[in-house]
Amino acid sequence: MKKLNKIIILSIGIMFFFSCDDILEEDISNDSVLVSLPLSGAIIEGNNVQFVWESLEGADNYRVQVINSNQIRTVDSLVSATVFSYNLDSGNYQWRVRGENFAYSTAYNFPIDFTVKESNDLGGQVVNLQTPSENFYTNAPITIFNWEKIGAADTYDFQIIKKLNGEQGVFQDTGISENSISIDGTLLDEDAEYIWKVKAINSLTETEFSQRSFFIDTQAPNQPSLSTPNDEHTIGASTVTFNWTNGADTGEIKSNITNTLEISTDSNFGTIFHSVETENNSVQYEFTNLNTYYWRVKAIDVAGNESDYSIVRSIIVE
Repeated sequence: MKKLNKIIILSIGIMFFFSCDDILEEDISNDSVLVSLPLSGAIIEGNNVQFVWESLEGADNYRVQVINSNQIRTVDSLVSATVFSYNLDSGNYQWRVRGENFAYSTAYNFPIDFTVKESNDLGGQVVNLQTPSENFYTNAPITIFNWEKIGAADTYDFQIIKKLNGEQGVFQDTGISENSISIDGTLLDEDAEYIWKVKAINSLTETEFSQRSFFIDTQAPNQPSLSTPNDEHTIGASTVTFNWTNGADTGEIKSNITNTLEISTDSNFGTIFHSVETENNSVQYEFTNLNTYYWRVKAIDVAGNESDYSIVRSIIVE
């Protein structure tokens, strides 16, 4: 009887663990999101469409979807705010939105028709930058930049600014007729944050500059320093926690680091027995077979720079 009671208690605990988020989250499945803009039949002149709706109590995020006249979904975005801007080509569209939280979601509102119409007035339009992406990290100079065309634009102005102990202009060009530009990579000669900017111009008006940042980081991460377990650590079959440190990054740009732990039965690591990547400095692994194992760690940052491997330590499972 006692054993049965324990099973019941354990089952209730498991059910509570997996359903606690459902209990804490408000059930919004019977609610709906009230939209503000654009309303049915709206005609938006220009390329930038602003979608607006009212906040819904209990919703943590909102999913916005837009389909074009060919019934192709051009937008499917999850946003936390109640305003969402997106660049669309000229044409006819429908949009809808729903509220979401961890456990529940509302139904979508009935799709709303609207039209995007090309305008010669560039004042309210936005140049949509394509590549490189926002906050892109690299260990090599970027030489090609791309953005989307605006139909009413005649030319584009382009700038790159280096942000390192202040801001310094690196490159600029005007009167660009295409929606891309190639530059000399030697202009990006230092590890730094760089800001690239584009605006569209015609004979009447111009857009504001659109801008993004990218980062050049050529410095390799420090060689990881192993902490525990000590070399030739002897254990029975059990779970071991591996710990190490990476040291302070002394470079101008400090990219996020991913560590790779490798375990082998070969001290030269000709064959990798187990490999795992982590952004932390600790990994657990369960050893079940008796043997001598070797372990090491390497660090790689988001720019693609790799450290040297750490020293090698061994674990004896007996």
